[in-house]
Amino acid sequence: MMEISARDVESGTGGTLVHGSRETVFSNVSIDTRSLQSGDVFFAIRGPNQDGHRFIPDALSKGAFGAVVEHAYEYPGEFPAVLIRVEDTHKALKDLAMSARRRWSGTLVAITGSMGKTTTRNFVAQVMQSRYGVYQTPGNYNNLYGLPLALFGLGGNHDFGIFEMGMSAFGEVAEMCRIAAPSIGIITNVAPVHLAFFNSLEEIAQAKEELAHSLPSNGTLIYNADDRLVREIAGRFTGHKISFGFSDLADVRADRVEIVSPEETRFELWSSGVARQATIPFAGAHYVMNALPAVALGTQFKIAPEQLVDSLGQLRQESMRGQVLRFKEGFAVIDDSYNSNPQALMQMIEVLSGMPSFSRRILVAGEMLELGKDSDSLHFECGVFAASHGLDMVIGIQGAAREIVGAARESGMSDSQAQFFQDTNAATSFINGALRKGDLVLVKGSRGVHTERIVAGVRSRFELLGA
Repeated sequence: MMEISARDVESGTGGTLVHGSRETVFSNVSIDTRSLQSGDVFFAIRGPNQDGHRFIPDALSKGAFGAVVEHAYEYPGEFPAVLIRVEDTHKALKDLAMSARRRWSGTLVAITGSMGKTTTRNFVAQVMQSRYGVYQTPGNYNNLYGLPLALFGLGGNHDFGIFEMGMSAFGEVAEMCRIAAPSIGIITNVAPVHLAFFNSLEEIAQAKEELAHSLPSNGTLIYNADDRLVREIAGRFTGHKISFGFSDLADVRADRVEIVSPEETRFELWSSGVARQATIPFAGAHYVMNALPAVALGTQFKIAPEQLVDSLGQLRQESMRGQVLRFKEGFAVIDDSYNSNPQALMQMIEVLSGMPSFSRRILVAGEMLELGKDSDSLHFECGVFAASHGLDMVIGIQGAAREIVGAARESGMSDSQAQFFQDTNAATSFINGALRKGDLVLVKGSRGVHTERIVAGVRSRFELLGA
């Protein structure tokens, strides 16, 4: 992390230091006292549900060296640390992050898209680490609160910063780009993920295009050639472009994709007109797609093809994003419980149905949130898709997931094969009683459904191999 002093905070925010020394050096920037560490500077953010000024005493008790507050805030007595007053603390946080970013001289890569942002960011970072110093967005710091905090992690030992940008409204990606100033943008896809906030896929694409609009004239756009709306975005971009995908249109493409096991997918990697055999340690063509932008970026920055292929074989995934858990009782669970949307669920159903060497294939699907007025029909479509792929059991959890189960039954699955539960506790009890040797179980759902509790329940009942 770059060094940040009280003087830097004062000048970067345009605030006024009213107590403490300008020479005070902070170890980090925090907006949440639950994760604040001794030596941090605490920004008292006014959010939709909480006012950070209420937590200043807690921040001080945990060892904060300073606080950034709005002008109306008054502390009872003499403030015991650095105190800087600003007009708006959220704006001040963004301004300070922008100032810190401008002091860093490396290459910043921004990733946006409806699906696969985190996996793509993770894969890009791992591939680039084979030759360069790399920093990437920690956790889910991908919004207008998290992204500024993530920028403070950039340091002199980092050649690249790989940042993820999510959004749920027009202007959010543009604002994050204003702060982070990326020179390279990656757009993964446009899918029906935020339809509760947008009226159409075209509107979602417009919001994603803000990344392309924000790149400098000498910047580079790396984009999905298989996605029509992303291709249209790229067609309007006048700078340097590199495409990826499965089609012949792509500059970096994958062909002859073969799922070998839950832990291996093989494919033919084409780059610079040459084909090489490659492997990733995950099951699914969508993971191959997530890895192709890493190859595109690595190729641009002169990483040798053999090194790129070797890096792909050593990729690792974050928790709840497709890890395969094998149990001593002879069954396996694909933990993809972090999030879900219709297109991603269908991709994983295809993986589940095509997996060799398992006697039963079971889908555990939590409700998919934020789908707007089409939620029921999109869930129903996924249920039809699951039944058409020959799954042995479909279990729906919460709300609109009832439509998945109903569609599966209407498509020929029996009541015992397709079952709905209103909460994860009831579903966990049923699943633990139904599991047997030879089963492969996919667990997937939106964050608000907490399908990770299903995985935790199975792990508490059964014994992991290698544990």
